[in-house]
Amino acid sequence: MMHLDAEFLAPTTLIDSDDRDIIALAAALAGDNPAETVRNIFVYVRDRITHPADTGGTHLAVSASDTLHSREGVCYAQAHLLVALYRAAGIPAALRYQRLEDGVLHGVATVWAPDISEVGGFLLVDPRYRENDPRHSGDFWRTRALQAPFERNLPTIHTDVAPGVAAAMRKATDAQEFLRSGLPRG
Repeated sequence: MMHLDAEFLAPTTLIDSDDRDIIALAAALAGDNPAETVRNIFVYVRDRITHPADTGGTHLAVSASDTLHSREGVCYAQAHLLVALYRAAGIPAALRYQRLEDGVLHGVATVWAPDISEVGGFLLVDPRYRENDPRHSGDFWRTRALQAPFERNLPTIHTDVAPGVAAAMRKATDAQEFLRSGLPRG
């Protein structure tokens, strides 16, 4: 395995991979090998963590543990939970962001998965849409398709939540207000 900085495994305030429930779930989702664990964690978040845009929910989870407990989160919160679960399982992971057509940032994760990544290293994962959702892109790992040429992956890999994203999430009074007018831009 290539050398990765310790930050790719370390808990942070919002990516609280040291939370006991996150540790327990990561252990329960562990597969026979790292690639199976990566898949199990991804499928869990994709299929069991709802998005308030789909449910009308008002709770805005910010930390990974809050997302796990509420079983709902916007894209950023879903990415926080993915990264926390991967880190709790001992698999290096971080956050990435995508700039959408309207300039809004979309939160995704990247995980060290050399056995299943097309490039033999980090794998970009986006659990936004469940497998049976008609909006699903058809790509197993990236369920939301970028709309070229206006949407793109931003190049920076973040080992902690981007300050602008954290501030916007903390400022919002509820999930629906956040989705209407509080999404961070980049």
